[in-house]
Amino acid sequence: MPSLNSALNMGSRAMSASQRAVTTAGHNIANQNTEGFSRQQQSTQTAFPQPNGIGNGSEPSPTTRVFDRFVQSKIVQETPRSGVFTTREEFFSKLELVFSEMSDSGLHRAMNDFWNSWSQLANQPESDVVRTRVRNQGDTLATRFRDTHAQLQSLRKEADARIQGAVNQINNLAQQVKELNRQIYSYEISGHHANDARDARELAVEKLSKLVDVNMIENSNGRTSVIIGRDWTLVEGDQVFELDATLRGGEAGMVSIDGIATHDHRRDLTRSFRGGQMTELIQMRDETIVGYMNQLDELAFGVAAKVNQPHATGTGISSATDLMKSAYALTPEARAQPMPFLQDGVFQLHLVDRDNSILETYEIEVQAGVDSLEDIVNRINQTVNDPNLMAASIGEDGSMFLETGQSRRFIFGDDQTAITQVMGFNSFFETLKGAADLRISPRILEDPNAISTGRDLIPGDNQVALAIAKLQNQPTMRDETVTFGEYYNSILGDIGLKVQRNQVEKAQQDNMVQQFREIRSSISAVNMDEELADMIQHQKAYEASARYVSTVDEMMQTLINM
Repeated sequence: MPSLNSALNMGSRAMSASQRAVTTAGHNIANQNTEGFSRQQQSTQTAFPQPNGIGNGSEPSPTTRVFDRFVQSKIVQETPRSGVFTTREEFFSKLELVFSEMSDSGLHRAMNDFWNSWSQLANQPESDVVRTRVRNQGDTLATRFRDTHAQLQSLRKEADARIQGAVNQINNLAQQVKELNRQIYSYEISGHHANDARDARELAVEKLSKLVDVNMIENSNGRTSVIIGRDWTLVEGDQVFELDATLRGGEAGMVSIDGIATHDHRRDLTRSFRGGQMTELIQMRDETIVGYMNQLDELAFGVAAKVNQPHATGTGISSATDLMKSAYALTPEARAQPMPFLQDGVFQLHLVDRDNSILETYEIEVQAGVDSLEDIVNRINQTVNDPNLMAASIGEDGSMFLETGQSRRFIFGDDQTAITQVMGFNSFFETLKGAADLRISPRILEDPNAISTGRDLIPGDNQVALAIAKLQNQPTMRDETVTFGEYYNSILGDIGLKVQRNQVEKAQQDNMVQQFREIRSSISAVNMDEELADMIQHQKAYEASARYVSTVDEMMQTLINM
């Protein structure tokens, strides 16, 4: 026959189970808005019966969290792709601003104004006002190219800084996972459930998945290994193998990402990530933005080359000079090597007097792939054969000088060899890098009358100005299939299409992740109505158990007083 002590213990356990259930409900209510929290559940199980088979009440089971591992793994699996689309959207919105044509400061507007100024100059080749306008519009166009390049370079640096920031975030989250691994192991080894610590670890891994693609493996003792990228183990139990953003081995000013293993062994992981913000940041920095910079450079080189080609052999009001220095220079090693980009043929130098009458024409032959700068300088001097009339030389910096004497001056004539463009003689634009350093020739910037409009110093001649003005509508880019404007519009169109495509893909991906989050929320989120109902139920159970204990206590008092 069961004793009253057993009955009293059974009531006490029932009260304890109800108290724990109320405490769990309160814990759920308190963490209703805690990020990553999974609702916890307190259940009871039938206690082991007494030897005579009579029931022994109940006892509380360990507190468990309501959690679906499959749903969480799908969220961690799909979040990296959302990180890619989100980062891409951020940077493409900035690229749209860089190439924006909504204001008067756009590159397309600057090109149109530049070509229009040449059209006006073709109509009034002797006008000082129009010449000044051509110079100013050319300077504005060059400035637009440089500014656009600088903005793109700034975007690259922003992506690079974001990469360094992402590396720091990854390392911090890895340390959190490591510490939570330690807490979970030390707590669960005694048979308890580390519910809150597991929630915190799942949240840390989910945050990590926004940055990089993640694979998490949990072993039998509750510790997890976190693998990122293709195969880099970031966390293994209580060890962290951090990432390091370093300039070593990378492009000047741009970081690469190393994984640091034991004994400071390093491995380049820059190209090993397959998802998350990190992947898109690297893609944006090293490929997407660089691609647009290359296209901008190609456009700048194209405009400069096509304008310089007729301009170099043309003449303006004050084109005749007694001294001209090439815009470009060669290194000591390059001066003796065959000059690149030349063509077989001859180029002309006209010797003129103070009245701009041509006194003598010198034709200098060039062999492409054979002649060096030194060869060409020597050939000029041999052809003229009188240093008092004209002499060519190479400066200490590797530039080429042409100088006349005896009150003589010179201009360029026909050039079949492209030597004037290669060395930068009588150019309108000067550039070595493309959009980054495109500028107006200092000679023209100082004197707009040096702008070439015709040939051979003929007053009123507009053939060069007309040829340059016509460049606006001529197919000059992509193997002479599109105009400058069409080429630039293709850049704008490409950005627009990529923005639209990313918006569609991002919406689909965000919708998928959101659906999994809603499923997780329906399973793990705290429902206030349910918690309050459970709390009232457990409160009533506690009151009933207390009444039962009180009754047993009265029975014991009766027995004692007999």
